[in-house]
Amino acid sequence: MIELKNITKVYSLGDEEVRALDGISLEIEDREFVAIVGASGSGKSTLMNMIGCLDSPDDGEYYIDGQDVSHMSERELAIMRNRKIGFIFQQFNLLPKLTAYENVELPLIYQGVPAKERDVRVREALEQVGLAGRMGHRPNQLSGGQQQRVAVARALATHPSLILADEPTGNLDSKSTKDIMGLLYEVHRQGNTIVLITHDNEIAAAAERQVRIMDGRVISDVRNGGERA
Repeated sequence: MIELKNITKVYSLGDEEVRALDGISLEIEDREFVAIVGASGSGKSTLMNMIGCLDSPDDGEYYIDGQDVSHMSERELAIMRNRKIGFIFQQFNLLPKLTAYENVELPLIYQGVPAKERDVRVREALEQVGLAGRMGHRPNQLSGGQQQRVAVARALATHPSLILADEPTGNLDSKSTKDIMGLLYEVHRQGNTIVLITHDNEIAAAAERQVRIMDGRVISDVRNGGERA
């Protein structure tokens, strides 16, 4: 499903060049649950942006479902994101003036999904994350854990090939963290491919496979249990 070949990304900081990604090659199969783990400055956020079609490599090739997205235009990347990828962010990224229902519906409007189908998808997604009774609530009327559930529902409603979760429990208490990780595991069990970006080893342990990066390079790639991927 995902294939990166010798991906390089270099940023200039004054007279200095920083190789945020330094020749990363990685394959992620359909329906895998993979954690990409690294400390601050390791390159994991840059790698997330690359996988999520939020940025393009300076060198190398990136394929999603066999389609080369390495050199797509901004417009083409936006279309790819909209069609293929559901995002879950640490900051939730909900619009404060919209209800839970409206936040989940918004990307479907951008996709051009007809109103009746939108309604079905939104209600199904919110029910799936346990918020059928909170559809009319705005973010400030929801707990942090509930807001992240809305974000999960928003990702699910678009029927993506890939769910990309960036530190999805970073702003949550321990109970909400456990709930959200349980929800992600259930979503994966139902057949979704999930890539989880985290610095937390305990969170990474919930995934089937852990890819560790440091200084823009993959330093280990193992399945939970110790088997190399």
